[in-house]
Amino acid sequence: MTGRSIAETARVTLAWTASYTPALRVVRGERLSAGGTDPDNPGWRWCVNAEGLGGWLPEGLVVEGRARMAFDSVELTVRCGDLVTLLETHAGWWLCRHADGRVGWVPDANLARTG
Repeated sequence: MTGRSIAETARVTLAWTASYTPALRVVRGERLSAGGTDPDNPGWRWCVNAEGLGGWLPEGLVVEGRARMAFDSVELTVRCGDLVTLLETHAGWWLCRHADGRVGWVPDANLARTG
């Protein structure tokens, strides 16, 4: 489902503002309706939970209407120049931890590895 794990540092080269609030957080086994894929970000599928909250989840996470694993789709709002720790990657996005402790997804195109 999600890509490889890593623990490198990156600098934000282009600010990013979270697109969806609240974010979709799912638990393993949760019932979800899977919709279409994201034409701008291949590898992600729009899914909706029983309460009607939707969000982008990795393709393959929903099988037979249920989440195969827990996943949090929260995006991380960052400013140009911020430093983040890269935790995990999937389909052109990085799960990042900001220096202030916040965690969320940021597009790869907005980041430059520092070492």
